Amino acid sequence: MLHIRFFLFSFLFALTLAGFSQVNFPINVHNGQTVETCSGTFSDSGGNFQTPYGSNEDFSVTFCSSNALQPVLEISFGQFQLGNGDVLYVYDGSNDSAPLLWEATGSQLQGHSVYASDGCLHFRFVSSPSEQGNGWLASMQCLSLCETFVATINPASGTFDYCPGAGQVDFSGSASYLPENVSFNPSQVTFQWFLDGMQATGPNFSTTITDPGAYPLTLTATDPANGCDASITEVIKLGTFPSFDGTIATVDTACSGETFSLVGIATPTIWTGFPTSVNETVAIPDGTGEIYESSLVFDIFGEDDIILSAIDVDRICLNIEHAVNGQLQFELECPSGNRITLKEYGTGAANLGEPVIWDNTTPGLGYNYCFSSEPAYGTMGQTAPLFHEYTDQAGNYYFNAAYLPAGLYTPDENLNALVGCPLNGEWTLRVKDQVPGDNGFIFSWSLFFKEGFYPDSLIFFPEIVQRRWYKENTPLQGNPVAVSVEETGNHSFRFEVTDNFGCTFDTTLVVYVRPLPEAEILSELELPICEGDSTLLTVSPINNVMPDWSFQWSFNNVEIPGAVYDTLMAKNPGIYMVQVTDEETGCFDFFDISVTEQNCELTIPNVFTPNGDGINDYFEILNLEYYQAQMVIFNRWGKKVFEHSDYYNNWWDGRDAPDGTYFYVLTYTRGDERRTAEGVITIVR
Repeated sequence: MLHIRFFLFSFLFALTLAGFSQVNFPINVHNGQTVETCSGTFSDSGGNFQTPYGSNEDFSVTFCSSNALQPVLEISFGQFQLGNGDVLYVYDGSNDSAPLLWEATGSQLQGHSVYASDGCLHFRFVSSPSEQGNGWLASMQCLSLCETFVATINPASGTFDYCPGAGQVDFSGSASYLPENVSFNPSQVTFQWFLDGMQATGPNFSTTITDPGAYPLTLTATDPANGCDASITEVIKLGTFPSFDGTIATVDTACSGETFSLVGIATPTIWTGFPTSVNETVAIPDGTGEIYESSLVFDIFGEDDIILSAIDVDRICLNIEHAVNGQLQFELECPSGNRITLKEYGTGAANLGEPVIWDNTTPGLGYNYCFSSEPAYGTMGQTAPLFHEYTDQAGNYYFNAAYLPAGLYTPDENLNALVGCPLNGEWTLRVKDQVPGDNGFIFSWSLFFKEGFYPDSLIFFPEIVQRRWYKENTPLQGNPVAVSVEETGNHSFRFEVTDNFGCTFDTTLVVYVRPLPEAEILSELELPICEGDSTLLTVSPINNVMPDWSFQWSFNNVEIPGAVYDTLMAKNPGIYMVQVTDEETGCFDFFDISVTEQNCELTIPNVFTPNGDGINDYFEILNLEYYQAQMVIFNRWGKKVFEHSDYYNNWWDGRDAPDGTYFYVLTYTRGDERRTAEGVITIVR
């Protein structure tokens, strides 16, 4: 309501200036004078706040009340702007020896009032040689002393807005006179409190409030010395709990590392001291030509209160469920007959709320869908559906069901269609279903206008000012927010909001994260393989656990048709990858192996020198490690001098064999291929 009060203050100030524009008292014109008046305006030498005052000015003037019954002069500065170094001195008396109230610079007096405690106010203005400002323009009036006596309610918490379940709330009262130098004894002031039929006396007041609502608290202060009374009313507001309908995780279960979204929706619950909604569970007539129709009647607004623009309508809400939203039309009619289509028929097949699809008699779960000039979504026809799984009110389970989330939507027809409608009177909602076969229910509907139309004690609009997701206690960025979790098991996600009362509320969702298959690819042959070889690749589960898995192989990122087993013969060098899917959970992961080739041809020497110098001391064969090899060596007379069934790294050292020529027979095997090499080796020392 502050913006409305400020507007009224500005409006009344403008009227005051307009009404007394013929009586203006520029300080330069009345320099050195004492002016007795109870009306008119007081200005700088420019006279109208449009023309700057001059430099090197030094003017003074005294204003005194001209009404003995209203001796207190009030001067209210609607406009005030001085240049650098310029000062307006304000004294509570008839000259500059009186107490100094203000040494005002810049815009310090803008919107402020000054009061004379003894009937007069003295002003002196001094401007600098250089900079000038627009000066000031102030209205004047005279008040009785009691008209300046004011009471104040001071909440111990610093606010009149409290969270649900606040319990005991404490206040203190005070009173003072607007003129600063009025002599009175605060300790003699008495206080009386009034709240909801309860009365109390004394400077302090405490009460216990448990139910959400608006509670007008009135304080009356009495100063017996001057015979003055002052009353003030403040509205204690105990906040409401928001609705978290529509807050979802896009999945109930996810695979490890899979990205899903968290969507947080918190709708404030508006408190009203009068009916704002129709609450009834009614089946929507299913394509029969009949119409659901109900009305709200308002009589709390002013006779002249009408809708001037779309923003005067805060929201129109329906709590509803239906299987196919495109079959429905929503229409609102105001007391003067204006109609607006909130939602037109369309092609949308997504659900509203959580309907019971196979049962025409059991109501489903309704979601709150609202239409506003400040929406979060486009029209219902423009909004892409989300998907979720749910169990309906009859116990049926639905997987991957399309639905529109709860929240604020753009009406199909602009809310300006309601311009000119009176707020008081009968407002009627109509819901039409044009296609038989898909049923639904409406549970309630409500209509709210902008807060400024309502009396403070009858309504308040909590506002969500902060929204934040947390994984356990770790904050996440954004809403909606994309999330992926590697660790398996149940994970909690908390959506927390804070309203403008400073109250914090939250709701928690749990998502179960399933494990991915864990495996590795084993090669039959040691890698790299020899040129021309093939090797059998086998998917081997970690920890020897292989549930119901399926496989799909690819080679160099190209899927291999028919390669759907846990083994694959790799015939060419490249990257072999297999997608392993756990058919029970639907989770999958990828595993790959790089198959490379190398030249495995044997290099057999024809001489070696076993002289102990560490060079060429053995009959070594290059690349023999890739084979299973047997070696037999004969001297030149055919006598066997050496034999070994696994020759690699068991090289012949020629010990006890004289220099000369020897004959060898090497049999080597790789896979199923067996080869023989025969030749001559010479020992030279």
